[in-house]
Amino acid sequence: MTDGLDQSLVAAGIALLRADTSLVVFPGGVPNLTPAAAPPYVVVYATVEWPTGTTDALDGLAGSPTARWIAVCVGGGVSGATPEDAEVAARAVAQRVRTALLNKRLVVAGLNLGLIRQEQGAGVPTRTDTTGDPVMELIVVYRTLATT
Repeated sequence: MTDGLDQSLVAAGIALLRADTSLVVFPGGVPNLTPAAAPPYVVVYATVEWPTGTTDALDGLAGSPTARWIAVCVGGGVSGATPEDAEVAARAVAQRVRTALLNKRLVVAGLNLGLIRQEQGAGVPTRTDTTGDPVMELIVVYRTLATT
């Protein structure tokens, strides 16, 4: 039996992303769709860690989860688009992810959650197309800390 906190944290962050109804969100990867999913969209992977409690527990036991959402922001894939167009589209997705997550406070029963912060900004875009039409992706990471 589990307490469900990990899944609740992950789901709450994904719910914030899905609140933007014009943002296509794929948790855990792009599904095999027919026809295939076309950019723009965001693929979201999540992690939850329970590091050793050195500041929140006198006994040193783990007690404060850290949740992260790794957002792979994908743009482009349009016939006739340039790599610059694909990069602009990927950056627009990253901006929408930022609007959905940054400085928000999740509500999860049993936890006192801090604001969601950006842990890693979009670095150099990566070209990932295989069809000939340019597709670019940017990866951004957001996290929140909690206390039980």
